[in-house]
Amino acid sequence: MPRTITFTLPAPFPLVNTTNGHSHFTATRQKNQMQRQVAAAAFHLRPSKPFERAHVLIERHSVGTPDTDNLWGSAKRLLDCLTTPVLLNVRKEGARPRVKNKRGLSFIVDDAPKHLTLDIRAVKCRLCEQKTVVTITEIVDAEVMA
Repeated sequence: MPRTITFTLPAPFPLVNTTNGHSHFTATRQKNQMQRQVAAAAFHLRPSKPFERAHVLIERHSVGTPDTDNLWGSAKRLLDCLTTPVLLNVRKEGARPRVKNKRGLSFIVDDAPKHLTLDIRAVKCRLCEQKTVVTITEIVDAEVMA
């Protein structure tokens, strides 16, 4: 039986057109803010072990509907919050350790195609109904169940 996690963010996720061109510090602040929003909305819903394979549906409810490439590119920050942080190998002795997906909250293993199928939709709504709805459904292989 596949597990499903659904949570709602109180605002539509920001589009690339509005976040592009900011300084490194502003971009970092925005990424951290996205992580805090996801953690606040879904912290109690996190699985004990991240989903190995999952289907993620992101619905951006907003007054206007953005073009497709802007919509898909803008979902990256939100998607990065769903992944699992991984410590990378250090090439030189004494070098600072690096972390892949450091803002990840461990809902899914990774956002690579072998771990994730993604669907992003723009939904037109009234100003008072703006939000982002994220649905994560675990993909269970038939061979594993047999």
